[in-house]
Amino acid sequence: MPIFEFRCKACGQKFEELVFSAAFDPANIYCPACGKNDSEKLMSAFSASGGDTIGSGSSSGCGTGGFS
Repeated sequence: MPIFEFRCKACGQKFEELVFSAAFDPANIYCPACGKNDSEKLMSAFSASGGDTIGSGSSSGCGTGGFS
């Protein structure tokens, strides 16, 4: 289940929401601060950055199961 970041257009609060379907309706996303359903989906820093690819020589150990 992907987690998306949203910003409420009414009060400016940023929040994260689990989205169970790729075809979600933004009208069903409610701000936890003010309760309104007037939010916009934000581009997360994770999805906007390039980062290393598998096999690029990164030694972080992430995703290798502890083996390198």
